Amino acid sequence: MSNKKEKTILALGADMKNKFLVAKGKTLSFGPDIGDLSDAGNHELFKKELRGAVKKFKPDVIACDLHPGYFSRKIVNESGLQLKAYSLQPVQHHHAHIASVIEEHGLAGPVIGVSFDGTGFGTDGNIWGGEFLLVDKKGFKRLAHLKYYKMPGGEKVVSEPWRMVLSILGERAIPFLKGIRREEKEAVLMMCRRGINSPLTSSAGRLFDAAAALLGICLYASHEAEGPIKLEAMCRRGINEAYAFRTSKEKEIYVIDTESIFLNMLKDIKKGVEKSIIATKFHNSMASVIADTVKSLSRSKRINKIALSGGVFQNKFLKTKVTEKLKSLKLRVFTNEKLPVTDLNISLGQYYVSCNPCKN
Repeated sequence: MSNKKEKTILALGADMKNKFLVAKGKTLSFGPDIGDLSDAGNHELFKKELRGAVKKFKPDVIACDLHPGYFSRKIVNESGLQLKAYSLQPVQHHHAHIASVIEEHGLAGPVIGVSFDGTGFGTDGNIWGGEFLLVDKKGFKRLAHLKYYKMPGGEKVVSEPWRMVLSILGERAIPFLKGIRREEKEAVLMMCRRGINSPLTSSAGRLFDAAAALLGICLYASHEAEGPIKLEAMCRRGINEAYAFRTSKEKEIYVIDTESIFLNMLKDIKKGVEKSIIATKFHNSMASVIADTVKSLSRSKRINKIALSGGVFQNKFLKTKVTEKLKSLKLRVFTNEKLPVTDLNISLGQYYVSCNPCKN
């Protein structure tokens, strides 16, 4: 990993999977894998570790997530850190993901970054998670994203992914969501129609959740990524069919409409197509979404370096498909290798950005 200017930087990392970083001169020191900061024990451990790091390194810059409500950001002001003076550098979550790949590989010049995960606070105030970004030392530009859908019940959709199916397909999905009371489904549809506690998200993770719920393999999730993990396990090699999707342009940004993917999944379910085939076609579709969008952006921007990061790329079936497609287009593909593709790489990306102050 390369090193930047001689200043001491404390990068706080993410909230869900926390791993902070201190950079002093040519030395990068990572904190422990702390976990979810919403857990009281992890919260206290983070404050303890942070106090020790601040006392030892006395940072000039503190890099944090853009989200104003993140525990990691609030703790700076609440934990009694003895800091005489420092500058605070907020960094957008998906920008940090891609920046971590740039830093790991020492890449020069701009890259097109594909950051697919569950959640991250966007510059428009919505929840991002299906992002195509142009990233360089000056900052980032959002080039394309997955279509926004409502999250009825907010974060409740994570543990009850069937809610996202209704958000995407509306009343058409009601007969296919077995084992859920009609009243519950109607209430969720009402929330979507009226926009009650239904923030917008472009999250790729929520689409994988919805696909698993639509197939009836994970209506309720007891642990993180339960549905997507089960969905990936069903995939079969040798099936190359994919569902269609549409792309439009809104205010100079491409928007990928994935509704037709789910509508065609419904058709296959009605026909009695095997769930494993539908699961595979869904994965192939998402791989095509990424490859086709990157192909277009790469040509228009004349950039051949592509960075992949974010928790969705833990999915080996998807990642392999995407990598194969991009390499067949003669593009150079990079991803996290020294750190995971998950939020454990966020602090490294924050460090990179804080060394190259951006305008975004």
